[in-house]
Amino acid sequence: MNELPLRDIHLPDAISWWPLAFGWWLLPLLIILCALGIYLFLKIKKQKAKMAYRKFALNELNKIKSEFKNQQNSLELIRAISALLRRIALSYLPRETIASLTGEPWVKQLNQLGSEQVFNNEFALLLEKAPYMKHADFDASEILSLCEQWIKSLPSTRNFAEVQR
Repeated sequence: MNELPLRDIHLPDAISWWPLAFGWWLLPLLIILCALGIYLFLKIKKQKAKMAYRKFALNELNKIKSEFKNQQNSLELIRAISALLRRIALSYLPRETIASLTGEPWVKQLNQLGSEQVFNNEFALLLEKAPYMKHADFDASEILSLCEQWIKSLPSTRNFAEVQR
């Protein structure tokens, strides 16, 4: 019989890992872009959360303004402003620091909490005495603008101890 000279089966060469395919070059770039996107998203979200205190306080002040325009009750206005300022200060500082303050020490603490001297001793007297009077005469638009200015000067962080460092 005729024997044919056959060779053994030849396997192809192993696939080399280099050079990398195009998709492998895109994968690290995609991972870096996703990580950067997540970082920026969290940074913007944190920034908006810092501003939420001021935004909420300004919204509350605007509600007080609109109620005053409708009712023209100056005593209710000063009571609402006093309560709002107290709530804002309590959101920044511990209750032990704020709760017992009245008059001039209260206004001094408010000015210290904001980044500028907004309120004066006349405002301290008004906050202390006006809510308990039958009739109080004061410039409501000036008081409202002072409160708005003070709210805008508040620190962006809630922990006031960090701001004082």
